[in-house]
Amino acid sequence: MATKPSTMETELVLASDGAIYVSLEDKPPAGRRVFTGYALSADECAQHGTRGLLRWASLQLLALGSDGRVYVGEGLVDPRGRKKFRGYALTPEEAKRAAREIHRTAFNVTIAARTK
Repeated sequence: MATKPSTMETELVLASDGAIYVSLEDKPPAGRRVFTGYALSADECAQHGTRGLLRWASLQLLALGSDGRVYVGEGLVDPRGRKKFRGYALTPEEAKRAAREIHRTAFNVTIAARTK
């Protein structure tokens, strides 16, 4: 049974090539790699399992989205009815700043959850 794609926006993905890609609406900055991928359904993820997805990630570009979806590179699956992500790679400095902000946000969410 196929699941309906999530409506939550995907701001970034962590890809198997080691890059963080951020959502792209127009042209990417000069010289940046671009990742275009399509979300796998929950059923497809379950079918492949963790080992299968990791094996796939070692052979093809695979990305974990901030919306909780697994995205595979364009051309690997039929795109019809799937959520699409298109983004550009952050520089190492931008990735460090993004990681600090993600860590800070996660810490604040944890504190807020524990005080309720």
